[in-house]
Amino acid sequence: MSDFETAWHVEPAGKAGADRVLVLTRGDATVLVVADGAGNSRRGAEAAEAVLRGVQDAVDAGADVEREETWRDVLVRCDAERVASGQGGETTALVACVTTRRVVGASVGDSELWLFQGGESTALTEHQHRKPLLGSGQARPVTFELAWRGGVLLGASDGLFKYVDLRRIQEHVSLADANAAVLALAALPRLASGALPDDVGLVLCRPSAPCP
Repeated sequence: MSDFETAWHVEPAGKAGADRVLVLTRGDATVLVVADGAGNSRRGAEAAEAVLRGVQDAVDAGADVEREETWRDVLVRCDAERVASGQGGETTALVACVTTRRVVGASVGDSELWLFQGGESTALTEHQHRKPLLGSGQARPVTFELAWRGGVLLGASDGLFKYVDLRRIQEHVSLADANAAVLALAALPRLASGALPDDVGLVLCRPSAPCP
């Protein structure tokens, strides 16, 4: 049984979105990935999918998932490979490895990772470079590390964080049902018309409830 409870959801603003989310488990580590393809375009979506493949390949190859430098190197490699492929497309990228001890990872772009705990909120990705994006050949991923003492981690694209006040987000992250929480969070940016202003991709992670 995993030490963590995770839930994720992707809600496209149109028929086909470019946000991608992935959750992987290896040993006692859980790896969270959020990628938001630029322009909600097909090439942006392909770039986002390339990030997910790069992370999956690193985990499968036995990379040290608990080193933040591992994830910076993965994102740098994805950036270079995307340019070398000649296929175009750019994306944000957020990778976080969560263990019972700490959270480490790397990011580039404006997808964000926040920790909500005891009424407080902390942005783990506050020092990331919003541009250039991954796929430009000039991306500069920034690492992060934080001691893990419980709370709720929320990673999401700017489709959530750009359009919803942090206080409203905090009201929903601690709902008892994690799946209900991510669906409620994904609905927060909806306009009065019912439309979304942008794709929303998000993943929530928190310690598993103890067995009764």
